[in-house]
Formats: sequence, structure tokens, C-alpha cells
Amino acid sequence: MAKFIVDKNKIKQNVNKLQEAFKNKGLDFKLFYSVKTNYSKPVLEAIRESGSEYEVLSDFEWQLVKEFKPKAVVLNGPAKNIKLVTDILNNVDTLYFNIDNDTDFEIIKSVKADFKDKLKVGLRVYLNADGIWNRFGYDISSGALLEKVKKSSWPISGIHFHFSTNNFKISNYELLLKKIQEFANEAKITLEYLDIGGGLPASSEFIYQQETYVKLPELISNLFLSVKIISEAGRNVVADAMDLETRVISKKKIADNKYQVNIDTNIMHFPSAYEKKFWVEYKIAKENEKEEVELEIYGNSCMQIDKIADSVLISQEPDVEDIVTIHNIGAYSYSQASNFITPVPEIETNE
Repeated sequence: MAKFIVDKNKIKQNVNKLQEAFKNKGLDFKLFYSVKTNYSKPVLEAIRESGSEYEVLSDFEWQLVKEFKPKAVVLNGPAKNIKLVTDILNNVDTLYFNIDNDTDFEIIKSVKADFKDKLKVGLRVYLNADGIWNRFGYDISSGALLEKVKKSSWPISGIHFHFSTNNFKISNYELLLKKIQEFANEAKITLEYLDIGGGLPASSEFIYQQETYVKLPELISNLFLSVKIISEAGRNVVADAMDLETRVISKKKIADNKYQVNIDTNIMHFPSAYEKKFWVEYKIAKENEKEEVELEIYGNSCMQIDKIADSVLISQEPDVEDIVTIHNIGAYSYSQASNFITPVPEIETNE
């Protein structure tokens, strides 16, 4: 049966790489791992072992991380309620509560004053520009937002933003960060933290190395050196730290030196397949007569679109029990996988 394989050491290396990039610029930086990205237990364990904390969006996610006894948690999203907030506050030293909508302003009115030293309230904002998510939070340029802040029952001590998945542009960061400075001054907010959200490219995406690990930390240090920096990175930490090991279950010759093979998983088990950022490794189980052949690799489902790879070259005719490993599927695979045709693969670690 197919199985997910988590590289816990890789996760910790990725966390350290991100932390060092910001700390080397003199920033007080902390990773609050985005639990929705991959909430498998080995991943959550590796995050705890790295000394990082968690960002959650629901009671379901909170219950998953509660057993790791986090000292601090970021709470985001539209599913907040006073019961969840109170439970978190009773179990952590600090809760970063980022206001996402008008209902959130009402929720914090119900928080007991006893928690005043534990609750840090932030405001989620967005940049009103093409390609940037605007479903959550408030337009940073809106005059109405200033009025909401003035009427808030709890002091605002942080600002949070998230551009959108795979929308990584230093120019966007620079523009929004300067607007945040202007807004904080106008609203008379003393910023204790800046939550730069998610959307950071995977650690292995080399074309973004300079932007992610040099330009972004430098930009933030120039503008917010004395402010605590929170990152809710998920993809950056786990994308290249989980693989899916599968086996060939059937084959069909479709032309001279060309075959179709089916494996014991399908694209509903790793929805990140649609991003086309994975790569495939083929291992022969049993050596036979050498003759280079070309493969098309399909999943085991009934869907025409369930194609894993095209034009894979191997050194001999494929056979049942050959191993196909699908690499770099750690982000948004396990957390979105469904029992379709066969169950969601089990999880192992490479330790």
C-alpha cells in the first residue's frame, strides 16, 4: 500500500534556515507553523522539536496541537468563537488573535479582563491590488478601518497580512509594509508584532532564494527592526519534506518501447499534484533484460485526469511491484487527501 514518508530532520532544517535569515538581520523572529498546510502527527512533532509554535484556524486544529503544550498560538480565520478563544487562553502564555471581520471585534468584547496579559490582538489587512486575496481582513487604505480601530474594546497591538499562495513579490511587501507604518502612526498603534502571514515559497524553490532569505528579511529589518516578527509559513517548511512511496499495480504496452503503468495511489491522495511541483523517481524491483522504455504513470482511480507523469524513461520493461516515489508533496496533500478508490496512505517517518 502507498505511504507518505515524512522527513522530520528536513522540516527542522527548513525551519532553521528561515529563522536564521531573519535573525541574522537582528529581528526578533518566530515561526508559527500553519497547521492547515499539513497536520500529520510527525510534522507537528517536528515543529515542536524545532522550538516553533503553531497557527490554527479552528477548534479541530487547536485540538491537534494542544497535546504539544504550545506556549503561544496564533488564531486566524473566520471560525473563531469565545469558547475556542477561552480554551486556548487557559492553555498558553500568549494568544495572538488576528481580527478578520466585524464578528471578531464582537468576540474580543467577551474575553475576560483576567486574560489581558495573555491576549494580543492584531488586525488582518490586505493590499488593494490585482492578484492579492481580499476575502479576509480589511483594506489597509480604508478610512472606515481607522474608525473600527478607535472603537475597539481591546487595544490593537499587531498587524497581520497574507498576500496569496504563490504570490511572492518583494514590491508588494515593500508597498504594504510602508502603508502599515502610515496606518499605525495614524491610528496611534504601538506595534508589538507584525505577522507576515504565509505564502512563502517552498524552501527548495531556488528561483526565490534571494528574495525569501535575503531581500525580505532586509526589507523588514529596515522598517520594523524593533517589532516581533511572526511568520505563518507552511509550504516553505514542509513542501520538500514529505514524499509518497507507491508501487506499480498494473501495466499495459501501448506502443513499441512504451508502456502505461498504474500505481496504488491517485491524485486525490495528493492534491498538490495540480501544482506540478513534484518530481517522480522510478525504482526497478527486479532486474531483467535491459531495454530502454518510456512510461506514462497513472493513478489507480477511474478518472481520465489521474495522470501522475508523462514520458518517464527507465532501463527495462516495467513490472508490478516496481517502486514509484513522488517527491515534494508535503504541502496541502495529506491535509486535503480523501479516501477515493483506496484509503488515504498511512504515514511513516524516515528516522
